[in-house]
Amino acid sequence: MRALLSPFTLRLSAAADRAGLMVAANGGVAAVEFAMVLPVMVLMYLGMTEMTFGVNTDRKITLLSRTLADLTGRATSVSSTEMDTIFAAATSVMSPYRSDQAKMVVSSIVVKDTGQKDAQSKPILKGTVCWSTARGPGAVALAKGSTVTVPEGFQTADSSYVRADVTMAYAPVFGSEILKMISGTSAINLSEETPWPVRNVKEVAWQGTTPCLT
Repeated sequence: MRALLSPFTLRLSAAADRAGLMVAANGGVAAVEFAMVLPVMVLMYLGMTEMTFGVNTDRKITLLSRTLADLTGRATSVSSTEMDTIFAAATSVMSPYRSDQAKMVVSSIVVKDTGQKDAQSKPILKGTVCWSTARGPGAVALAKGSTVTVPEGFQTADSSYVRADVTMAYAPVFGSEILKMISGTSAINLSEETPWPVRNVKEVAWQGTTPCLT
């Protein structure tokens, strides 16, 4: 009976030894865990990189809009040639990002009293485009004489201010296809509108035309 049980006992003991070795063999656990976490880490890295690019581009567009408005507001009068110089100088702030796709519009807005009053007996003011010029692919200037909303801080009758509008399509570096699947477009329009006071004159006039404030 002992002789018959010995081979079985030996096989059982060997199986137990192998099971013990399998339990103790955890050398590949780290590799498996890393393989599971790696895709998540890559997605997080690409997402953070993409967000950084997008935020920096948006800040550059804001800076470009403010620079356009500031440079124009310092002038006493402008012409098409002088505005070319201002546009060229202002776009340098976009570096190292591209500015050739930016749509830029600079306008002179005059504020006048309509002669009417609102419910609080305050005068109703109207902003009117005196002149407007645009640069960039597809950029359209505001129509002369069109009405615009006057922002807070510029609501003074018989005054003027410069308004700069910048719009640019931002295409994500890594997520353009994902964005296209979600929204149907592979780019996001980033824009900035900047009202800016004139510095040295009552109105920045367009050379060769009659000023809108008399």
